[in-house]
Amino acid sequence: MYWHFVGWHDAGTVIQVHDALRAQVRRTEGRSEEPSAGLIDSQSVRTAATVPAATRGFDADKKVKGCKRFLVTDTLGLLLAVHVTASGVQDHDGAKRPLL
Repeated sequence: MYWHFVGWHDAGTVIQVHDALRAQVRRTEGRSEEPSAGLIDSQSVRTAATVPAATRGFDADKKVKGCKRFLVTDTLGLLLAVHVTASGVQDHDGAKRPLL
């Protein structure tokens, strides 16, 4: 099963299906297929000790050792972009990549 996912991911099929489904939901809601506004937020989450140290960090504000995920959604809450970093990355640095 995972092998199929990897093949679809590498071929861009996963993104194409996701984008097509998002466009369909937006049309059903009476919106244009492409969003004109988005929302971004980050969350620091704990990771297991088995996660490589290079991908973990420490968020001093929230006192969390792990990773930080940045999510961008449209105004309906539908996913537009995801970016995962070590939790020590500052929000203003980590938020740049998913907005490109």
